[in-house]
Amino acid sequence: MTSTAFLPLNGTNGVRIEILERSDTTLVIRWVEPGRCHYGEQRWRRRSAHTSGTCAVSCCKIRRGDAVFKPAERPAPANATAMISAELINSLTECI
Repeated sequence: MTSTAFLPLNGTNGVRIEILERSDTTLVIRWVEPGRCHYGEQRWRRRSAHTSGTCAVSCCKIRRGDAVFKPAERPAPANATAMISAELINSLTECI
């Protein structure tokens, strides 16, 4: 796991996301969604999208089968359906 020195991102619907740590297969993020949920250190895993959707950061379309990061905790957290494009994460972290 590598530290990314708090990469803050503004997500959709007022969500505030900070990438705390990252590896090729895992993210540890802080997810703050006002009025809904807050996770100080939430582990997300890279996987293939099971359904189409929208990236929680970029609002770009995600198609079934695209590489994404999703919450990996059990029981399912309030943001369990959220996805972040793995391509977006790769492009953001290359700049750091």
